[in-house]
Amino acid sequence: MLTDATELSPPERETARFRLRELADQFTMDGTLRTAQWQAVYRRTWRHPYVPSYYPELGAGPLVSAADERQRAQWLAAVYSNETLITKVIQVPSRQGGSYPRFTSSSTLPSLLLTMLEALDVTDGRRVLEIGTGSGYNAALLCERLGSEYVTSVDIDSDLVELARERLAANGYTPTLETVDGADGYPPGAPYDRIIATCSVSAIPPAWLAQAAPGAIIMADVRGPLGGTVVRLTMNDDGVATGRFLPGYASFMPLRPAVDTFPSIPPRLTLADGAVDSVSDVDPKLLRWDDHVGFVMQWHLPEVTWRHTYAQDGDVGLQLEAPDGSGAQAWHTPENGGFLIRQSGPRRLWDRVEEAHEFWRHAGCPNYDRFGITATPTEQYVWYDHPDSEHRWPLPCPAWARATR
Repeated sequence: MLTDATELSPPERETARFRLRELADQFTMDGTLRTAQWQAVYRRTWRHPYVPSYYPELGAGPLVSAADERQRAQWLAAVYSNETLITKVIQVPSRQGGSYPRFTSSSTLPSLLLTMLEALDVTDGRRVLEIGTGSGYNAALLCERLGSEYVTSVDIDSDLVELARERLAANGYTPTLETVDGADGYPPGAPYDRIIATCSVSAIPPAWLAQAAPGAIIMADVRGPLGGTVVRLTMNDDGVATGRFLPGYASFMPLRPAVDTFPSIPPRLTLADGAVDSVSDVDPKLLRWDDHVGFVMQWHLPEVTWRHTYAQDGDVGLQLEAPDGSGAQAWHTPENGGFLIRQSGPRRLWDRVEEAHEFWRHAGCPNYDRFGITATPTEQYVWYDHPDSEHRWPLPCPAWARATR
């Protein structure tokens, strides 16, 4: 009987070592692992101590646990695979009564973590702040590369922080770990040479900019209501960070101001009397299911909420709602040579969608890395092709950013 559920028997250890080498070779061949330093770090750093159990599906069925002898082979195979593993789920109250599951922590897809760590361009002696401790595995990789004294990791969830502390210490790592709101960074350890967030934000928190040293690199998943991906920013001597989105898609859970809260969904808007009907060539399904289209569209319509809507005949549509009372509905089933649109309020939101779609097509359907972000203490915006481009869109200012201005 194993005294620690994640302690491996000799045969399991050989299996894990083989699979880890196999993944390292795969990541080296596909370009995920590009440098000898990270190749060596990945091969040396076990993942299984940080994932003693996981949910195979979001809130569906029981945990797969290392503590269950019947599940150990399944658990070990999952841990040493290129998969995101959900490690914590809570029940969130529903407006309709009852509750529904939301996952609040996961062990991120290893290839995504390694892509970000390679792009972070850490070198010996660099001080790193990680936002989102989670399982502790990413902190372990950073400690193995730099040494524990150069790594600080924070999370809003005290349970996760304490579990990570125990697991890291058991494997010889002692980074600075704190339970704080990640939007505030961690001033006692500043300035940092690198800041990496394993959570998503709608804009770069000003505290991260303030705590970044000149020349620092900041990496985070910046996303709007229709998507986003990781951006890599470099801080200049004047406190301005700028850089491009990475070319590949990535997605993280949102930064939360409290352990048991999620962004609230505003009440559904009822389109006002006098709504105008029209037909559009733009398929509304593109905005939700084509990552690149939605990515571009959302910058043209800041502070607009997007949600599904349903007609009495069963048709599915997309509803857009703005704080000024403007709204639009776009139905998925084409009729009369196009897609039926209904708009009301002071602004014609779907007209903006069509303008954004035309920009995207005229630009040649650009990938994420044709876009970037410039972030200052008072202003942040997305740009196309170049920071001085005429095509730029302000990022909505979240509550935690407004509070610092």
